[in-house]
Amino acid sequence: MRSLLKILFISIFFISHIYGNKIAVTTKVKGLVEIMPSGKDDFSDLKPGTILSDGDKIRTGSSGFTAIIFIDDKSTLKLKENSETVINGQRSAKSIAKKINMDVGTIRATVNKQNSSFVIQTPTSVASVKGTDFWMITDPVDGDLVIGLDGVVNLTNNETGAEVDVTEGNSGSSTPDGDVNVEETEESSIPEDPTDQGEQESEIKIYFEGPNGEQKVMIIEYQ
Repeated sequence: MRSLLKILFISIFFISHIYGNKIAVTTKVKGLVEIMPSGKDDFSDLKPGTILSDGDKIRTGSSGFTAIIFIDDKSTLKLKENSETVINGQRSAKSIAKKINMDVGTIRATVNKQNSSFVIQTPTSVASVKGTDFWMITDPVDGDLVIGLDGVVNLTNNETGAEVDVTEGNSGSSTPDGDVNVEETEESSIPEDPTDQGEQESEIKIYFEGPNGEQKVMIIEYQ
């Protein structure tokens, strides 16, 4: 599996340097998951192996789930059902400054330690992280809930500027009227991660667009 990841990332870096500002790739898709590529007006089905560009919008249906891995540091983002987000990333020579604009839904971010920023922006809050693992649940009416699994997440309210640090075993809340709070996490509040560790794939297809807009696919087979 480690050798597959090495081949996968070499392939993506090669494609990204040739075909533009690519920042991540989808590694898993279940149920209804759709993408609106940056600069487009319509959604289409998202496929595993799709290379994502700065500004791509992803939404999941009532049974949808997708996992995304960033090509610079292998940080991951998992979107559960009824989620909608825009994946942004500004590339430098060796890293990608990541900003996730999340309108609604539930995501898990596992962020590897890196020199660039990783920020999640919602209508209510901003979550800034560096080397951590957490869930974030956002609702435009109720606000945000950050559940710390590892490391530290700084949660700042957009309305008042009030902020808290959310650590492992704790949950931070931020409401549209400006309140922030931290308390010990209740086990029942932690979302279920639907990633099935038992599945064994034998190939991965990487989908990308050629310089003239044509659709291309790279197939990597492994044992």
